[in-house]
Amino acid sequence: MDRGSSISFGRSCRYAFVGLTASCIWGLPAHAERAAAAQHPITIPAGTLRSALDALARQTGISIGMAGGLPVLNVRRIDHASDVAQALRRILAGTRLRAVEVDPTIWRIEAMPTKPPRASTRPDAAAGGALETGDIVVIASKRDERLSDLPASISIAGGQALGRLAGRRGLTDVMATTDGAFSTNLGPGRDRIFLRGVADSAFNGTSQSLVSLYLDDARIGYSSPDPDLRLVDIDRIEVLRGPQGTLYGTGALGGVVRVVTVAPDLDRLTGGAAIEGTGINNGTVGGAVEGTLNLPIVTGAVALRTSGWIETMPGWIDDTGRGRRDVNRTGRVGGRAALRWSIGGGWSATLSGVAQRIDGRDSQYATSSLSRATRIAEPQDNDFTSGALTVRGLIGKLEAQATTAYVDQEFGSTYDASILAPTLGVAAPVGYVEDRSARLLSQEVQLSDPTARHPWIVGATILQSTSRLDGRFTSVGGDAIAARRDEEDVTDLALFGEGTQRLGSFLDFKLGLRAFSTSSHLEQQAPGRVRANRIGLTPSGTLSWHRDDLGLVWLRYASAVRPAGISRTANPADVRIPGDELQSLELGWRLRVAGDRLAVHGALFGSAWQHLRSDTVGTDGLLGTVDAGNAVNYGIELGGVLTLSPTTIDFGTTLQRARLTSPSSNTSLDRDDRRLPVVPDISARLGATRSLTMFGLPATVYAAAHYTGRTRLSFDPLLDRPAGNYATIDTGATIDRGPWRWSITVVNLLDSRGNSFGFGNPFTLATSNQTVPIRPRAVTLRLAIGL
Repeated sequence: MDRGSSISFGRSCRYAFVGLTASCIWGLPAHAERAAAAQHPITIPAGTLRSALDALARQTGISIGMAGGLPVLNVRRIDHASDVAQALRRILAGTRLRAVEVDPTIWRIEAMPTKPPRASTRPDAAAGGALETGDIVVIASKRDERLSDLPASISIAGGQALGRLAGRRGLTDVMATTDGAFSTNLGPGRDRIFLRGVADSAFNGTSQSLVSLYLDDARIGYSSPDPDLRLVDIDRIEVLRGPQGTLYGTGALGGVVRVVTVAPDLDRLTGGAAIEGTGINNGTVGGAVEGTLNLPIVTGAVALRTSGWIETMPGWIDDTGRGRRDVNRTGRVGGRAALRWSIGGGWSATLSGVAQRIDGRDSQYATSSLSRATRIAEPQDNDFTSGALTVRGLIGKLEAQATTAYVDQEFGSTYDASILAPTLGVAAPVGYVEDRSARLLSQEVQLSDPTARHPWIVGATILQSTSRLDGRFTSVGGDAIAARRDEEDVTDLALFGEGTQRLGSFLDFKLGLRAFSTSSHLEQQAPGRVRANRIGLTPSGTLSWHRDDLGLVWLRYASAVRPAGISRTANPADVRIPGDELQSLELGWRLRVAGDRLAVHGALFGSAWQHLRSDTVGTDGLLGTVDAGNAVNYGIELGGVLTLSPTTIDFGTTLQRARLTSPSSNTSLDRDDRRLPVVPDISARLGATRSLTMFGLPATVYAAAHYTGRTRLSFDPLLDRPAGNYATIDTGATIDRGPWRWSITVVNLLDSRGNSFGFGNPFTLATSNQTVPIRPRAVTLRLAIGL
């Protein structure tokens, strides 16, 4: 190592020790800080390793040095450390670094001696949708924060939980294993995600999404379906349930789903590849190839990380009308790249981009068992492209971040509309082709103080969304007949802030507020043009009690809104739909009992939803939007992880009652059945993972059962179909041999049947018994290698 190398934290003041030049860290004169530290326990906020060491030095007056560069690592919150040695041990836990005392005022950080790798005997706590442990640092609150310190209902899927998605590596597959999360089953690139009972309909209309989707720090969804990005080279998925209007703005009524990718490594050349094959009962075979490469361009300063994938998803629906089998076979190809530059002085910039194309041969609904009969094919596609630039760094002791993002999503559908041939005056077969596009440009800047005793964050957001829809009827040998053309432009400006005030040794109060101005310009071929402006506030407040040895309990109030809309299916004299407003209250907890062997989490929640906007199908077969009225939802979420080494058992259940309380008088809604669509009153999961040795190699086996209760498709009694009330069992195993990993996954082991949340053809939905069957039993073999 170089004798002159050093790192400095805080203010510069140099000492020489053990042949190294080190830098002291202080905020007050050392003797005053040490005197204060002797009288009060040490508390370090969650943040980066650099900010944690800076906070420790300011509180205690010590000097800390390390040869070479300080690793970029996240550190959990440290509460009530009795002395410097204990604080450093807890800060460096899991980093493969250790602190050596040179004298009472000087400490040296160095790498631990390397040891031969050992197979882990404790499975990933996130498997099966369960929460990870409190050592995980998450960014759901828009700043690094230890999971055990975050007073919110959040689930983290990472490690083994993502590894189990062989053959199904999409976001909706993660939702199927997460408490309080549900999605439709319309097909790849067409699905909608719902959280905490906040659901409007299964139809893909033009309404803004109820869940905000993020890829790292960039928002990637507004009024479009989930792009269904293949989850390759992903660190974790953060699912934040409940309204998040304060930090995330309009549309986050149900919550937020954030996909966190693996960041480029500035120092190491790494990579990996995987190949998998899937066979499905009553269907065909498919497979995928994926790869990842991390390339340091300038070691320690610039690195490029890339990943790519190509996949064929097998089909299992037959079309007897055209004599075709497995018509819903789907292709997915894409890639992602991120270029990271460590600028210096605590600043870095990351430029990232992703592109993916999904092409489905046909839709995946049935009218009899696993088959249907149509006159023409009904292909579906979704082309997604996005780019983002994130710059972050230090302004004094404050952390600043700016993210600019652009998203371009184009998706289309074709349906057999031959039933309308006499009305249109053309010969059958007739197809309805709908092309849609959604473009999103966003800019967000934020400033926070992660080292403060009372952490805070402030920021500003500018968002511009443009959505277009073009629908037309086509027939053999005939000209296209225009059916509809819609356009919506939304501009959203907002200022937000959130801060925490400590009320006692274990009690905190967090207050947040967002002030926004939304301008909407909505234009449709019929009924015409509507403009809407809205200025408002979305507050939040949380009272939390936290002890590291027991856990966290909180009481939280939150709110969120959606902009106004217009309806094609309502009275022409009353086409404007007010913006949705949702307010919620939850009592939540994450606790550890029985000596950390049992971790339990859950929440009692209730929400009130005004002007619930719902997409529906008009008498002409075209999608429209209505104001369904007001609704409430209340319930309980319960889950946990029991560790009986080498076995881990995870479980969870959601009991809720989501109902319309005052249906709108302007729509033909079912006055007797007031259940909200898609979300069932009950769902449950139970899983077990065991680590063992097979053929002299470390291995894991697991099994998981899921139950989804009864639910419905739509508020409209003419379109409604019963759904849910089915159970599935998945199982699998992995074996590791050095960099090689073999795995087998069996989904729907018992080949259960059930109608999931979706529809098929809107033109025949009211006259046929359409269902969207859950996928039959599928077996996937996967081989992955890390370089």
